Amino acid sequence: MRAIDGVLEGGDLVENLDPKRNLGRLVELVRMSALSTSIYIVAAPYYLKTLGASALETGLNIAIGELATAVVRPMIGRAIDKRGRRPFLRLGFLTVFFSMILFALARPFTLGDPAAPLLKTGLLYAEVMLFVARLFHGLGMGTVLLSSYTMTADLAKEAGRGSSFGATEQAQYRGGIYGALIALPIILANGFSPDSSLTITPQVWSTAFAVYALGALVAFFMSYRDLPETRSIAFVPVNGDVSAESAAAELRINPQLYVLMAIVFFTNFSEGLKIFILRYIQDHITSNLVWIGLSYIPAALIWGTLPARMGVFADRFGRKAPMSVGLTASGIFSMIIPLLAFVFPNPIIAILALTIFAALEALCYSAAVPAEQALVADMMGGNKRGTGFGLFTLAQTSGKAIGPLMMGFLYDIRPSGPFVANAAILLVGALLVWFVLRDPGERPKTL
Repeated sequence: MRAIDGVLEGGDLVENLDPKRNLGRLVELVRMSALSTSIYIVAAPYYLKTLGASALETGLNIAIGELATAVVRPMIGRAIDKRGRRPFLRLGFLTVFFSMILFALARPFTLGDPAAPLLKTGLLYAEVMLFVARLFHGLGMGTVLLSSYTMTADLAKEAGRGSSFGATEQAQYRGGIYGALIALPIILANGFSPDSSLTITPQVWSTAFAVYALGALVAFFMSYRDLPETRSIAFVPVNGDVSAESAAAELRINPQLYVLMAIVFFTNFSEGLKIFILRYIQDHITSNLVWIGLSYIPAALIWGTLPARMGVFADRFGRKAPMSVGLTASGIFSMIIPLLAFVFPNPIIAILALTIFAALEALCYSAAVPAEQALVADMMGGNKRGTGFGLFTLAQTSGKAIGPLMMGFLYDIRPSGPFVANAAILLVGALLVWFVLRDPGERPKTL
């Protein structure tokens, strides 16, 4: 297999191991596999609502993708350390491709003569298929991201970890922007309902995800010529020309990683709120899909363009400050959402305020997320990077899996409930980061 990879990849060994070049390659491939990430969060609540799903079922749909991969993350992380990063990156691309096909099939349809069909599916079939597709999508993207985070840590020593992780994180959102641009003409062509309002129809849904499937498939094939294995860069042989202390450090898991995991677990409950922000806006401010979509364009552009630049702050000022500011800003934003309709009775003004607050939150968080990932890389030696990111993403995805269920339950009880709970969680998380978590890159204070 290695000989076959060598023929497929071609190129000179020195060229293939150039860190900056390969970080650029990795970013491009992640971007192509992530075309559906933004549109799914926006469109799934609407599509599930047309299928008759409750808020709790909507939350479960989002959660199941995270739950599917949470338990196996540490196992995949250890396998990445032993067998290399690239095979699992490719496996992730293939799994994402398969999930896109399942998403495209998640719709009511009839095969054969409508009067005497060979096969006819209804709303229940479409909803069940969405759950199956979401499971595979979560597993696929989880594997892609775990592999890409480990490869970024391998390659980022010279470029600065904060900015490099920012570029990898930015790739996901840039892919999501491209996916939204792909979906726009599809929605305009097939998304008008009989009353001339835009909606997510089965035709729109299937066509968009069929296109996204091509992106994941192209990323898989491009990985054979555009990305080398990076494990050799990170691997430090125990019996090599290194001290026993350095070798032990490479094999050690920093206890502070477990502190970070606990904080990340609870603060990632907030991921479950994203889908209910859209539902709350639809229920209490405006049901106009165009206005809602426009309100998130500035935030999407920030996520798609700034994390690589904002990640520099983590290299310059340490990891904890961007993380604390990001969590605090997100908590404040969460508290503001239920007040929009009360403070701004005019829906247009309320949407304008939402646009401003969402953009400010994205600006702060675009610095916090790369800092968080760079902190994990700081804590782990090269021989344990896959394991470290596996444990970190286990906590992350477990929080993301529980969050939608908890937020959906609270939303069914009282629509403002999840926003208040989320704000409290994030503000406590910001305090824990600042006062409990230790940054291994910080210099000890002297009296």
